[in-house]
Amino acid sequence: MVNRAGHQVQHAEAMLVMQDVLDIQSRALLTCDVASMRSTLNLPYRRMTMDMDVIMETEADLALGMEAFSGSLVSLGVNHFIRLATDAEFLNDDVIEGHYVTHALRNAMQMVPSYHNRIVLQNFDGTWRTIEVESKLEAKRWPISLLRVADTGTLRKPKSEHDARRSSDKPLPVYQRFLDRLTSATVERNFDAYIALCDLPYTSHGNHVDTLLSSPDDVRPFFDLTVELINGDTADAFVRSADTAQFLGSDMICGYHQSLFLKDGQKAIPPIKSRMILKHTGMGWKLKHVTNAIANPTYPYGAPEPTDALPTHREIQERTKSWPTSH
Repeated sequence: MVNRAGHQVQHAEAMLVMQDVLDIQSRALLTCDVASMRSTLNLPYRRMTMDMDVIMETEADLALGMEAFSGSLVSLGVNHFIRLATDAEFLNDDVIEGHYVTHALRNAMQMVPSYHNRIVLQNFDGTWRTIEVESKLEAKRWPISLLRVADTGTLRKPKSEHDARRSSDKPLPVYQRFLDRLTSATVERNFDAYIALCDLPYTSHGNHVDTLLSSPDDVRPFFDLTVELINGDTADAFVRSADTAQFLGSDMICGYHQSLFLKDGQKAIPPIKSRMILKHTGMGWKLKHVTNAIANPTYPYGAPEPTDALPTHREIQERTKSWPTSH
C-alpha cells in the first residue's frame, strides 16, 4: 500500500516524465521533425479523436501524419505550440496515463481554442514512448490535416480502476493464452467453445475481402474450413504462435501472430500472418477484429491462400469507411 506521501511522489514523477515527452513532441510537430517524434512513439500506437479510432502501425503512416499536422500548424501561422500536462499517474511501473492541454499560438494570439487530450506512455527499455493518444479534435480519418477543435463531447476513456494495465499481466502471454484457447476449440471441434471466445459482431479481413460476422451462422463456415484442413489430407496439426502484443486501451489488446498448419511435423502450407484485436467484455478476452494475410477473393473460401502482406488497420478502415462503425 502506497501512503499519501508516496502517491504525491509518484504523481510528481509521472508528471515530469509526461511533460518531457510532450515537450519533445511539441517541438517535433512544430518543425515536422519526424525522427524526434518517432523517438517518443511506439508502433503500433492508438490514435483517437472525437470521431476517429485507428491503430498506427507503419513508419510511412507516421510520416504522413506528421507532415499533415505540421502543415496545418504552418497554414495557421502557429509559432508557439505548447502542450502542458494537467495530471498523470502510474498505472503500473512501466505505464503512465495522463491528460494535457494543447495551445496553438501565433506570438501571443490563440489560433484555435485550446483543447484537451489524454495520453498513455509505456517504458520500453528505459525510454518512455506513446502507445495511446486521444484528442478533442474533429477528424474522421488519418492524417489529421486540419486542426479543428470539437465544440461538444468529452474524451471517451475516463480513468478506470479496471484498466487491464493496472494488473501484473503482460499482454503477450495474455494474447498467447487466448490464441491457445481459440485453437484448442478448433482442434477439439467444439464450436460452442469457439463462439464463446468471439464478441459478436466481429469483423474479419483479408487482402481483398472484409466481412462482418454478426451471428454464429456467419462464423461457422470459417470454423468448418479450419476443422477440415486439420482433419483432412492437408494437415494433421494446427498451432497459432504469437509474435507481439500490446495493450492499446484499458480493455483492448492488439496482437500479431502466425497460424501454422502442419503435416507430419512439416509445414503443410506457408504460415499465415495475422493481427487480432481483443476486447475484455467482463467475461474475459474476446475476439473483436481479425485480419489475415490471405489473397482469397471471397468469403467463405475453400482453402487459405497466404501472402506476405498483412493489411494495416488504417487500410482496413479506409476500405470499410462506409460501414456504420469501423472499430
